[in-house]
Amino acid sequence: MSKHHKHHPPHKRHGSSSVTAFIDAEALGKALAPWVPDAAERDFVLRCVFDEGPAHHRGSNAVLLGLLLKLAEKLGAMMPASGPQRPFEMRLPPHLEDEIDEREWPVGVPEGVLESLAPGDARAVDAMVDCVTDGPPQHAVANVLMLQVLASLLQRVAGRE
Repeated sequence: MSKHHKHHPPHKRHGSSSVTAFIDAEALGKALAPWVPDAAERDFVLRCVFDEGPAHHRGSNAVLLGLLLKLAEKLGAMMPASGPQRPFEMRLPPHLEDEIDEREWPVGVPEGVLESLAPGDARAVDAMVDCVTDGPPQHAVANVLMLQVLASLLQRVAGRE
């Protein structure tokens, strides 16, 4: 007798080519241009978010960013939110720490959107920044890009109230 419930068949693994075949990095890159205006830096960010790491992370990044960008376009929020941007550094393996001079990502963390979750609590904001910027680039940079678009959306909606 199978260990799998009849309504939950075993998970089928897909090759990464089928999982990520829908990713249109070029279109996503064009849409992200307001937040990462330099083309070379944007190409680097796109490579980290959509070409590195497990396929399911690359696909999730494309889905979530794609939907946020679609909403931003519909609401006229295709521009960076105003307010302070906290720079964050690439987390490098020890053997590369002395090899790379420029370690700051070309996109910062929009502090205002995080402060709105913990008004007046700098420690909480610092913890949030640590959480969203931790991990490999496909996590950290994708998280920050999503925060950027969310900050723009929230600022746009606040302007309509």
